[in-house]
Amino acid sequence: MRKAASLVILIAFLAAALQSPSCARAASSSTFATNGLTLPAPGTLVHLSPPFSPAYLKGIVIHPKEPFKFDFVIYRGDKALSDAQKKVEYTKLAKYFLASLAIPDEHQWVNLSPYEKDRIIQDDFGKTEMGRDLLAQDYLLKQIAASLIYPDDKLGKAFWDKVYRQAQEKFGTTNIPRSIRSTRFGSFPTTRSFMRRIIRHTC
Repeated sequence: MRKAASLVILIAFLAAALQSPSCARAASSSTFATNGLTLPAPGTLVHLSPPFSPAYLKGIVIHPKEPFKFDFVIYRGDKALSDAQKKVEYTKLAKYFLASLAIPDEHQWVNLSPYEKDRIIQDDFGKTEMGRDLLAQDYLLKQIAASLIYPDDKLGKAFWDKVYRQAQEKFGTTNIPRSIRSTRFGSFPTTRSFMRRIIRHTC
């Protein structure tokens, strides 16, 4: 009986978790507006926002006598939400939880590396809202990182000035190669490993 109940619950979790967006890979327009998300276009500078805590799931109340009933305990976050907004936001958090149960742990990852275009997201995770939103966060993270080191801004200029100064001091050059294709520069086989070593000494 317990095994049967567990199977029914798992099926319910799977059905709920996979009824989200049809595919998390689909964002590909100039404004990246899709499924309720609006993302900055590639090349757009993205600056840091003030510190902010969104709503998040704090716990779950289980009812032993009613195995199919459970309540989510949610921290409301810093922003006051209307009832309609709460329904949307809290439902999304519940779907995140269900997706984390339904999708194997080893499939819960996203990867927007330009060097691994065939490893963006697992197919099952890509069909969930959680997978879509993690891809969006990874995209924003890369946009923010690129914006912070943009050389024409004050912070970015200070960063690159330090990088080139350290490169000159430690490696005797500021001529950092741009392409990783068959690049050979001293004892460093690729641009990526070369830049890692410079930035490791810089930061």
